[in-house]
Amino acid sequence: MEDRVVVTDGAGSAADGQRTGAEDQKRGNPERLAADRALYERLRQRDFTGWEVKWLRDDLWVYGWRILRAWMKDGTIIAKCGERGILVPARWPEVETLTRRGDLRDEVAHKAVESAVEIFMEEYLPKGRWDPDKGATMRTYFARTCMYAFRDAYKNWAFGYRRNLFAAVAPLRDANLYAPGASYEGFEDTTAFQEAVQRILENAGPEVRAICGYIWETKTSQKEIGAELGMTVRMVEGHMRRLRGRAKLLVARGEIEVPYSRARMAKAGAR
Repeated sequence: MEDRVVVTDGAGSAADGQRTGAEDQKRGNPERLAADRALYERLRQRDFTGWEVKWLRDDLWVYGWRILRAWMKDGTIIAKCGERGILVPARWPEVETLTRRGDLRDEVAHKAVESAVEIFMEEYLPKGRWDPDKGATMRTYFARTCMYAFRDAYKNWAFGYRRNLFAAVAPLRDANLYAPGASYEGFEDTTAFQEAVQRILENAGPEVRAICGYIWETKTSQKEIGAELGMTVRMVEGHMRRLRGRAKLLVARGEIEVPYSRARMAKAGAR
């Protein structure tokens, strides 16, 4: 499906069709509210069974899918949730990953919308949680439900993502760091190398450490590393480019000493 979304939350002009559910709530949408009220009465009279229930489920599913994927793609999803008091414990590299990876957006959106539709149709609607007298259309209310569901789906996805990063960093937590293929003349060379690596990675984020861990342990390509960590090749390259820049700056300042002349070392981010 397309990530670009045009929300038509009621009959009206083309300009009306550009409004989001939240904007409809602020400006009011009497035609949509009237239609939703009538639909709700029909559903209630039929004890929330029949073809219109299925139609509404499908309509809300498509609507939720489109808005969540669009907001993840343009990177505004966390801010939109925050504006509604829904705090999502997100880190910017993870948000960036979602903007670049359609498959991951699909994964998170599917779980979020599946949960949101179930909650809205099985709990909120039958129990009267949605009230047209408060000015919000069904879609507007459902959009907020999707945001809460996104928060939970995101937390579950991020847990696995961070766990994968943590596992990839394991080689760099080893106290016996050494440069693969290097030939050291003694303890001082080994110590200098270990200290240099730790200094370079001192303020690096978990994504950078995980990339380095994969390079260190498996010597895999950037494409393979990206696939393991849920990143694009460009993201991996960007992280390593910034890390190489930091390493060069530390060397220029004389803040680290690396025995380059006596060891064939795998440079940080060489791959």
